[in-house]
Amino acid sequence: MFYFHLARKQRRDELLQQQQRQSGQQHPSVGSIRSERVERCKSCCKSVTTFIFSRVGLCLLVVAYAFGGGVVFQLLEGPHEGEVSQGVHRRLNITVERLFNTSEQSKVLEVKNWTAMARQILEEYQLELVRQTKRGYQGERLDDDNKQWNFPGAILYAITVITTIGYGHIT
Repeated sequence: MFYFHLARKQRRDELLQQQQRQSGQQHPSVGSIRSERVERCKSCCKSVTTFIFSRVGLCLLVVAYAFGGGVVFQLLEGPHEGEVSQGVHRRLNITVERLFNTSEQSKVLEVKNWTAMARQILEEYQLELVRQTKRGYQGERLDDDNKQWNFPGAILYAITVITTIGYGHIT
């Protein structure tokens, strides 16, 4: 590889000298050849730097936006998700307790009376469950592994937001 580069450089110098002899110019000084090479090297470095920073900088900005968006979405939506789930499970415990107390308080357990009271208690729970479902409850107990708004899920949401920006006019 080095030999190829050296041979190419030597051939370029020979062509440059031959061209200058044909045009009637004198041999360029060593300083002018060096300054020309330095300028070409600077130009090449500038092009490479511009290319790297324009692409890499943009990629870093997108990655930072995704991570920052993930943090923001997790902080905004995570507590709400936990509150809804806890509210439903709290209401379930209250409903079970009410059913138990209804059974326990009846000295004489009549099927019709108990069924009517249980139906009323369960209908109240059902209405509350519908309200919580409208607020975002998805019907499962949430531990740290099942949360939708954990950090990876929030980053995924931020990335989906990035991919849809600016394309609203396309049908």
